[in-house]
Formats: sequence, C-alpha cells, structure tokens
Amino acid sequence: MARFRHIPPTQFLKGFEAAARFESFSRAAEDLGLTQSAISHQMRLLEGHIGQPLFLRIGREVRLTDAGRDYQRTVRQCLELMEEGYRRLEPYRKPGSVVIYAPRDFSRRWLLHRLPSLQAAVPACEPWLDTSGAAIDFQTMEIDLAIIHAEAPPEGCESLLIAKDVLSPVATATLARALDNPADLLGVPLIHDERPVGWADWLRSTGIEANGSWHGSNFSDSDLALAAAELGQGVALGSLPLVEAAIAARSLVLPYDHTLETGRAWYAISTQDRLKDADVQGAWDWLGEQS
Repeated sequence: MARFRHIPPTQFLKGFEAAARFESFSRAAEDLGLTQSAISHQMRLLEGHIGQPLFLRIGREVRLTDAGRDYQRTVRQCLELMEEGYRRLEPYRKPGSVVIYAPRDFSRRWLLHRLPSLQAAVPACEPWLDTSGAAIDFQTMEIDLAIIHAEAPPEGCESLLIAKDVLSPVATATLARALDNPADLLGVPLIHDERPVGWADWLRSTGIEANGSWHGSNFSDSDLALAAAELGQGVALGSLPLVEAAIAARSLVLPYDHTLETGRAWYAISTQDRLKDADVQGAWDWLGEQS
C-alpha cells in the first residue's frame, strides 16, 4: 500500500489554507498571486481528491463546512511545520558553517564563552551548536565535530583530549566561609546531579563515609546544578573544566584543594572526511589548542 496516497498536491493545500483563512476565493487568489478562477478550480479538484465538500458556496461567498474547518487545522499545522523545516535548513546553506555537537553543560560552561576565540582564530567559521543530546552518528547526521564525555574516545574516528573530568566542591564565597573542612559539608545543602560519580565518592576519597542523609536538591542537568550553586542554594560537585569560568568570575569558589578524578574526560571527535573541510579543520585545530 502506497504511503501518503491521500495527500493532495502542495499547491492545493496552500490554496485551501488561504481560501479557508479569508473565506474568500478572490482574496486567497490575491494573497497567492493567482486568479480567482485558478483558486476555484484548485478547490474543486481538492474536494474531489478528498471526496467531500470543504466549502459551502453561497452566491459569490464561501463558508467552510464542518469538515473544512477540521481540515483547515491539519493543513495549517502541516504547512507551518514544512516552513519551519525549511528555515532549519538555513545554517546548512551558510558558507563556513561548522556543526558542533556537544552536551548542554559543556556547551554552556566551557564552549560558549570561548566562541569569540574560535571565531577570531578561524574567521570564516560559522559555528552551529547542537545540544539535542541525540546519539552521535557521523554517517547519518550533519555533525562536523562532536564533544563527548567518556572514559575513552570511540574507535574508528579522529579524537582530541580536551580535559580530564576532575571533581571538586564549589559554592558561593559566602557559603564557603562555613566550610573549614570536608566534614562540614554534611551540615549544608548539597546539590546533586546524575553523574555516575557523586558526593559519596568524593567524600569517601577524603576519608568520610557519608550515610546518605544529607539534604539538598537534585538535578538531571549539571549546568542547572551549577547555576543553583551560583545562587547560593547549596554546594555543588563541579567538574573543574566546566567551572573554570565561574571561578574566574568569582561567582563560585573552591572551598578545598582536594579533587577527585572520575576516570572520564571530555574528548573532541570527528572523521577524516569531515576534516577535509578547511573550516572544520580550523575549528579542530583550535580545539586542540584549548587542551
């Protein structure tokens, strides 16, 4: 059975949307740059294709039938979705466009404030950040470079080590004043995220066996967890590469020198085919200089 066999020609749908919006064939024709007879002919063909009337014709006026009003909602949504799809293609038409996939927390905390440096180093590069979280597949996706958080980069691709994932507590300067030693953390709200290595691991590395009775908020997004810490809502366990800018801006401080390596790191990956593009290679070289 053929798919989409009930979908009429697009020009009929555009004509129907305009005629339904104005409830006038003549105004629809003016809007689309057609003649009134062309719109009228299209609507007769559309009704024949669908098998029922969409308009009531009353003299020189037209009114939507109940079926027409229902179909109008569908057609409008579909045309708007197609228009949105076209607009989303615009970055692909831009010369120098380099699509960089990266997790949201890395994009927000590490990459975003470095974009001016990237554009200064590679003036023709037009970065497009993809933080959708989709599984990376260079064969089927329009991705030039990707940033991953992993124990090791995957085989079969080019890779760069950007930074090791090293954890340390972070808090506002005000809250940090009450944190003389790691045991003090058990008396303040601790902010949790969904990383595989968390507070119990960091505390254990200092010799403290926590019983899990601490208080605090939980976030699925590491960037939001750090934002909560910046608002003074508790102490977060931050990845040092991601809190570098916040530390420099003094929105967060490191109460302790003790850190914990997670065994994971941030890697840039790409393919030899993608790196044949001069702008992609330029962005790749720039990433290598940041490590």
